[in-house]
Amino acid sequence: MPPLLLALVGWPLLLAALVPEVRPPLAPLPPPPPGSYTVLVVDWGLHTAIVVEQPPGWRLGPPGAETAPFLEVAWGDRRYFSGADRSAAAVLAALVLPSEAALLIAGHADPPRLSGSVRVLERQVDGPTLQALATSLERSLLRDAAGERPAPLPGSPIAGARFYPALGRYHWSRNCNLWTVRRLRDAGLARHPAGVVLTPQVPARLRGFRAAPGFRAGEL
Repeated sequence: MPPLLLALVGWPLLLAALVPEVRPPLAPLPPPPPGSYTVLVVDWGLHTAIVVEQPPGWRLGPPGAETAPFLEVAWGDRRYFSGADRSAAAVLAALVLPSEAALLIAGHADPPRLSGSVRVLERQVDGPTLQALATSLERSLLRDAAGERPAPLPGSPIAGARFYPALGRYHWSRNCNLWTVRRLRDAGLARHPAGVVLTPQVPARLRGFRAAPGFRAGEL
């Protein structure tokens, strides 16, 4: 590999694979009632998100939608992803310079309406697997000293959704798609995430997912 290409591509990918995430411990969420729960992986074109069915008794949704039947969770560059700055300079900075991250949490009805999505994959999980996945998602939040959730960031370009300060530093080699596979792997729902950058790389890393029945591009 030419030295310049190694510096720009090879080393960032290698560091993303070898340097462990810093994720403080968090007490597991309460066990959900026994049963089967839906987990979706949504391809939005350039980034992916995880949608989980929220069992009765949990209140993990954003303000005003705490008990939403489904929750969409995604991670990304704070300035661009939250809509605070979507200029060309912000895009370039997000790709080149490690930057602060944000976590999207959005409430959805049953069934979720995912207008504009490119592809949706689905599988059913049991209660302990849902608990493990949701706990991993919650560990992505930048919590205070008492372990409480942070306040949402000001404003939101998406109805029914809020952005929160998140752990980690965003970079093209450690982006939303790598985050998606990592979180699913925490719950045994994905293989090793090393090398994942683009959305088309995500499906091959998943375990047990299939195309959502009745899904058409742009609508579920």
